[in-house]
Amino acid sequence: MKNLVVILFLCVVSCDRSHRSSNSIESDSTWNQQKREQYLTNRNDSTTWDIKMLETDKQMIGIGDFGPFEIGVFPVPKYDLLGKDSFKGLGSKGENYQIGDKTVIMNSFFVADNEINKKRLKGKNNEVFFQLLVLTDTLDTINYNLNKNIGISRNHPDYVAQGFVKTKENRIDYVAFDTVESNSYAIINTRLFDLNFGNTILIAPQKDGTLRSLQIKSPQLTSETVDEYTNVLLQEERVKIFFTNTSNI
Repeated sequence: MKNLVVILFLCVVSCDRSHRSSNSIESDSTWNQQKREQYLTNRNDSTTWDIKMLETDKQMIGIGDFGPFEIGVFPVPKYDLLGKDSFKGLGSKGENYQIGDKTVIMNSFFVADNEINKKRLKGKNNEVFFQLLVLTDTLDTINYNLNKNIGISRNHPDYVAQGFVKTKENRIDYVAFDTVESNSYAIINTRLFDLNFGNTILIAPQKDGTLRSLQIKSPQLTSETVDEYTNVLLQEERVKIFFTNTSNI
């Protein structure tokens, strides 16, 4: 079942477009240390905080399990302090695939084109910064409690994705982040992945309780191309061998 989610709650753009002050950082499609330092200063300056967004975010306190970390609610600077249209959305897209009698769950996370990243995106509507494919031996098509995820924009211009996928005997927890400086990493059940060497990660739980991983350097994907890419990827011989190995669950 396909699952496309454009995250609205944790990716709401501040409604205050008129705020401009000495704390404002003018956007110019580049990023530098001075802008990073100003952003960190704004984090500590309550006059820059988006209070309306903070009040809305309080509804997320104790909302439930969406991955390895409890969702923390912090005050954050107004997004537009990084420049008008510096943020236009964050989303996730998921799908279930079959390889023989095996089920593979795919979760992916993408950032929409904005004034800060548009030079890197080169006209694309968005960019997938993390894709995870997990082999599982169980599905919940009623309550969807076995596969949950969330994308979080509250570190804008850096972004976080987290979630979990359950098997009958195990749980695959993950968190990934993408910074404006392109320092992108994922942690999956304590294994660290540098996503600059491939932002598509495959996980195959084993019958003995251990895990196997395969990192793939995929092309620049979008929410529109990730399905087609995944269908092609799952036909590759190395991927079929990885997911159908007899030692897998």
